[in-house]
Amino acid sequence: MIDISACIEEVCEHTHLPVIRAAFGESGTDAAFEIMQVAKTLYRHVELERVKGRIVIFRTIVASGAVPPPAPTAPVIDYGALANDAITDLTIEIASDKQAYLVAGVPAVEELATSAVVYQWQAGQEEFLAGATRKSVMRLDKAARSQFAVPTLPTLRAALTNYSVENVRESSCYIFREVWHEENRLFFKAKAEAIMRNSLTQFLKNRIGGDHDVWPEQNVDESHPVDIRVKPRLANNRVMLIEIKWLGWSVATGGHITAKHGQPRAQQGAGQLAQYLDDQRQSAPTSVIHGYYVIIDGRRNNLQQGATSINAADGLHFEQRELTFDPPYHTTREDFDPPYRMFARPVCNG
Repeated sequence: MIDISACIEEVCEHTHLPVIRAAFGESGTDAAFEIMQVAKTLYRHVELERVKGRIVIFRTIVASGAVPPPAPTAPVIDYGALANDAITDLTIEIASDKQAYLVAGVPAVEELATSAVVYQWQAGQEEFLAGATRKSVMRLDKAARSQFAVPTLPTLRAALTNYSVENVRESSCYIFREVWHEENRLFFKAKAEAIMRNSLTQFLKNRIGGDHDVWPEQNVDESHPVDIRVKPRLANNRVMLIEIKWLGWSVATGGHITAKHGQPRAQQGAGQLAQYLDDQRQSAPTSVIHGYYVIIDGRRNNLQQGATSINAADGLHFEQRELTFDPPYHTTREDFDPPYRMFARPVCNG
């Protein structure tokens, strides 16, 4: 894997640092690298998707021979405590003791830059200011919210989207194919959840396993297991929980119906994942917890017990019919992705 942050520092030699050096000399250069290190540390603990405003990090440059101001008496920044805070704006000063401190309010960065090297992030755009000059940070990794952060959430989102298309839609995955009671894919087998979990776990290990650890059926507390837990290896405080539910009918080996799941089942799973996220946050308060809800949709219209075939109108009836949720956790919580509904098509007879 390419070390993006190392590449950024190399690029800075040809972009930011000459500007900063021209404004403040070698002291400015040193300040820029201190700021970059604080930014990288901060972004290992804070999920930038949840930041609504600006992040400013600055280091005041003391004139040669002048006495630097004393460091603040407040405690140095506790990065872990910010992991699940609702952050609007964040200002950090690197003081004369080279420690980072939280500062109240959001300063006017242009004024601040007259005597400090300033870094600013807002809505995925980041820049350095020094003196009267400002310079945008070059975007080498377009998936990252910051060029000093390791992308985590977009990676899993892309994998889940691909899993839906490549593995579920036509039951192309050999593991997933085993969830069906018959070749035409009308009914799930009874207790097919474990097969679905194994299929998605294997897919994620193959697709993102080089950069992420993927574990099936992990407890979020003493008695409740979530289907899959994912942790990026380069962002130790990120925890991603995946809950899987299926919709449709299941039958036993003899053909009798064992379960019928529709909209209420989908809502139940959403509430279950929301509770898992709350439980996990209590047990790991310094981790950034995020939830992904996967719904395997095998609903068929006008299905009857014992059916062995279905026409296209009934078989694909639910393919484009989205589910509704009340409460809609994915719109009211920052730690809950929009549900991933994956429609599994049957074999239709016309």
